[in-house]
Amino acid sequence: MRRLCAALGLILIFAAASGARAAEPTDTGAREEQVRCESLAGGRFTNLPSAPTWVVKATYKAATAKTRAYCAVEGYVNPTVNFGLWLPASNWNGKYIVRGCGGSCGMVVMDLACPQHLREGYACLHTDMGHRSTLSDNNWAADNLQGMVDFGYRATHVATVAGKAIASAYYGADPKISYYFGCSTGGRQGLVEAQRFADDFDAMVIIAAAPGSSGDYQKARDRMATLNLRADGTSILGARDAYLLHQGVLAACDMNDGVRDGLVGDPRLCRFDPLVLQCVKGQAADCLTPEKVLAARAVYAFGALPGTERDWMGKYIKNPPINGVVPPASYSQSRGDPVVIDSLNDASNPDLRRFKAHGGKLIAVQGWDDPQIDPTRLIDYYEVVTNTMGGPATTRDFFRLFMVPGMEHCSTGSGAYAIDYMGAITAWFEKGLAPDKLVGVHPKPGAPLDFFNIDLPYLDKAFYAFSRPHFAYPKRAVYSGKGDPNLESSFVAR
Repeated sequence: MRRLCAALGLILIFAAASGARAAEPTDTGAREEQVRCESLAGGRFTNLPSAPTWVVKATYKAATAKTRAYCAVEGYVNPTVNFGLWLPASNWNGKYIVRGCGGSCGMVVMDLACPQHLREGYACLHTDMGHRSTLSDNNWAADNLQGMVDFGYRATHVATVAGKAIASAYYGADPKISYYFGCSTGGRQGLVEAQRFADDFDAMVIIAAAPGSSGDYQKARDRMATLNLRADGTSILGARDAYLLHQGVLAACDMNDGVRDGLVGDPRLCRFDPLVLQCVKGQAADCLTPEKVLAARAVYAFGALPGTERDWMGKYIKNPPINGVVPPASYSQSRGDPVVIDSLNDASNPDLRRFKAHGGKLIAVQGWDDPQIDPTRLIDYYEVVTNTMGGPATTRDFFRLFMVPGMEHCSTGSGAYAIDYMGAITAWFEKGLAPDKLVGVHPKPGAPLDFFNIDLPYLDKAFYAFSRPHFAYPKRAVYSGKGDPNLESSFVAR
């Protein structure tokens, strides 16, 4: 999340610095493209079901050394669902992609979501989900039922419908294939789309989705935090203790993937008791007091997974107070009544028959080290879908889940978290090559990748630190005992 916010800040600075109007194109073809683009401005699409749409602005962007020429559309769907849409001016690949949001959304961030898709010829859309805010600001939700409806399920659908209609008007042809890609809030958006609006997308990638009750989940997180508090409100475990616990987990469970690599292959198989770190007589450093051992046991017992300890700060371990700064309220409090939230946001319906009948393909990915979302929630959802849809074989025909050791929320972490998601989903939907595994890369520092690693196929392999296969659930990767453990080819499925 820190990296994402930093990226958003850079985008806003760049946008402010580049606001001057581009020079008029001198090439005849480019002038025609400009006219075709600008003619979209002021267009009203009133016949779209439940999605009355207005194009506020359409600006022709000339080609540069880094990107192709395109038409940048800004518009909204009544009452307040704002969106951006980038349309390649020429050589459109016939495909349409919608990128999901994060946190509370509240911004249209085209420069973060769409550049690589545009380079590859996609028409690309992003929406603010019906309100203006920062990623962590929930002030928009107060007394705003329409805003909560839009955020819960409506905005992604109506913006998707609007984008398709505008693309069809611009190109004179409907998109041949519609893709969706989202993580976190965007992951939930994707699940909602598959469950409620099964015809919107042909193929989807969702990452770090929380399908169940957001209110119940936040209550559980708040309860877990209290397990680490003394009666006076101070934390029992501190940052140093979390580091000690993590080292203890690695000592006990690092080898459960067959190689000592600083990763816990499957935390559910890890048998770790904080008691092994309890101070003995005469020991005062690099150990835990009995009080801290009990607190750590309680946090693990309530659901924290072994291996996630470095991310406990700010979650189960209170951050030190800052004078004058009021800590944010939890999502369950700041977005209103949890019952109302769940009725609008819930994405746990396992009946995906309409999505499958539409021919849809769905790849879901979850990092085992995610500090924001309990990784087992997506596993639970996948297993319920499997039971609902007739068993493993019929489910794997359209829906596959991949668990990534060492991956944090959406990206980053100590594992092989950089994955070519678009390559996997397009190969599955367009070529029928179902993914038995996703190959992940841990990039070296300084690797020129965006946060979601969409540009991984273009990364020089000199930036690869190591690679790992991530096999479709329920299988996991284990070192074969032969070959270089830094190469994915040295691992087998178990």
